[in-house]
Amino acid sequence: HNPVDWMAWGDEAFEKAEKEGKLVFISVGYSACHWCHVMEHETFENEEAADYINEHFVSVKVDREERPDVDAVYMNAVQLMTGRGGWPLNCVALPDGRPVFGGTYFPRTTFIERLQSIVNLKDNNIQKLEQYAAQLSEGVASTDLLIAPIEGLAKDAAGFVWSKSERNKFGAEIDAKVDNWRRSWDRDKGLSKGAPKFPIPTNLDFLLHYGTVRDDKDALSQVKLTLDNMARGGIYDQAGGGFARYSTDTDWKIPHFEKMLYDNAQLLTTYSNAFRVFSEPRYKDVALGIIDFINQELDDPSGGFRSALDADSDGVEGKYYVWDEDVLALALTPEDLKIALTAYDINGKSYWEHDNSVLMSWERDENLAEAVGLSSQEFRDRLNIINKVLSNYRDGKNALGEASHVPRVKPGLDDKVLISWTALTVSGLCDAYRTFGNEEHLNRAAKALDFILKTARKADGSLFHVYHEKDGAHINAFLEDYAFTIAACIDMYESTFNPKWLIEARELTLISFDKFYDTNTGVFWYTSNEEKELFAKKQENDDSVIPSSNSTMADNLFRLGRYDSKFNWIERSDRMLLSAWENSNNIRRSTNWGQVLLKRTLPFYEVAISECIPEKFINTRKELDLKYYPQIILAGGIDIPGQPEFLKGKYPSSNADELSTIFFICQEGSCNLPVESLIEVNNLLKVGHRD
Repeated sequence: HNPVDWMAWGDEAFEKAEKEGKLVFISVGYSACHWCHVMEHETFENEEAADYINEHFVSVKVDREERPDVDAVYMNAVQLMTGRGGWPLNCVALPDGRPVFGGTYFPRTTFIERLQSIVNLKDNNIQKLEQYAAQLSEGVASTDLLIAPIEGLAKDAAGFVWSKSERNKFGAEIDAKVDNWRRSWDRDKGLSKGAPKFPIPTNLDFLLHYGTVRDDKDALSQVKLTLDNMARGGIYDQAGGGFARYSTDTDWKIPHFEKMLYDNAQLLTTYSNAFRVFSEPRYKDVALGIIDFINQELDDPSGGFRSALDADSDGVEGKYYVWDEDVLALALTPEDLKIALTAYDINGKSYWEHDNSVLMSWERDENLAEAVGLSSQEFRDRLNIINKVLSNYRDGKNALGEASHVPRVKPGLDDKVLISWTALTVSGLCDAYRTFGNEEHLNRAAKALDFILKTARKADGSLFHVYHEKDGAHINAFLEDYAFTIAACIDMYESTFNPKWLIEARELTLISFDKFYDTNTGVFWYTSNEEKELFAKKQENDDSVIPSSNSTMADNLFRLGRYDSKFNWIERSDRMLLSAWENSNNIRRSTNWGQVLLKRTLPFYEVAISECIPEKFINTRKELDLKYYPQIILAGGIDIPGQPEFLKGKYPSSNADELSTIFFICQEGSCNLPVESLIEVNNLLKVGHRD
């Protein structure tokens, strides 16, 4: 029951406000948002509060995931007004959409008092509200904009060559920013200090990349510390796989239990790549656990992936995920119960509240294995089986997966399919496939990417933003949808060497330039030129829990430009990159930009694999993928339309030995003599210190 007269975002609501002389109340949230549900129950379901809101406002409810453009501009406004942001996001705006008041969660009494003050100001001093709206809108419009691009870089016509001094200059800036950042690292639990503690995949991916190419053992140690503690903590669902959105404490111990697709898609990439660096068995378990979670809980019949699981089930936060010793005894054999109690320290460090524990394991596997009389490998194998049994038990099944008892009430499911998040998941599955070699992961990635490129696409080739089985594909795509889908296409090409994926990437890139590109600044707007403008037009440049759409486009243009120079896309990437870097004061919010800059300041290679037997290409690539190479792009396959330009002249000759494999290692447009062994390839792929 919700007595507020909510309307959908659109012209109708604002025209109604203008006609009736009312302000517009805009509430932005998302399905898995705990405090959104709290405020809805406390305030919007209250008859007295709803009566006041309905009398004085036209109310608009917005799903931030369906309309990230609306969320972005009003979030900026609230941050300028209050110095903080979050959800629920509540704003009051004039009938033309310009905000005049805002905040996040309010208790009911406080909220109504604030609304009364705004209504009183509207009735008695509308000029003051108009003046404030104008100033605030101007501030929002100027936030996160990039200045005009830096000119005068020493590049050849294709944009491939930076001078040594330029590379050293920007490389030194990266080093300095990382050195400043490392002073604030949590040396006990990883990432930044304090609580709540969010896993920020863009930060971890950058540090893994940076630590590898700069041989920075401290950076790599920080990555491993963070990933180890996240994997052991309650933020990771030990029984069912997948990560919660954040930890409420400093130790990754107690999560806020909502589970988001975008977090897990990116962390799948992070743990897969980290496995290549550290060879840590737990990272493989975590990566495969993420895939199990996504496939079991977020799989959509359309081929895409659903968005999120709520924190609450049966009205109680975390109820689906917690355990006590008596319930564990019902689920497990006595032998397995002993292992579980030891591994997860039930009623010890895992204790949460109300006699319940959140599964977590702080001891090293070797110590736990010794405590229960098993080898480390035997312990990991047994614990994985136990976790599967516990996952089944939550869902009312026995150890064999057969229905046996009343299941727990599952958390609420947000079943909309977001194109950008599905594309992120495609990239994660490609990285998992290239690391662990399971063809099922690649097939699922291909199915999801086919869904995007067929079902979530218009006749003119442009994309939609969201899909739902009831409504089909709808809402025109934003830049993030194009950016992540293009990246997924490139990742799929490197996983399969099928040029159809590169053809799609190029086509979507050309559409992106047509719909989003700003020739004045050399970067992309977040909203396409087909859309009605909001009160402020925005670019998305900050890397946060998700990499910004502009930094992702800069990386896409760099990668595509390395495959084919004819579009001069590397030069476009450079203009974006250097403008963003010049305006970046906080590397923690520029880490995806930082990865692009690493590719520009350190040696970067195009690696072509030439073989006579098509089936061998993938096997050879799998051998190459045993190591983590962040400074390369790969190409291979037979001579068919769509293959990268730099493969020309590198296909096997008619008299080539059909059993031979030849590698071409190219850099900045020129290639070394071909080599025939992976040892020689590894020697040529020098990714360490700058010259």
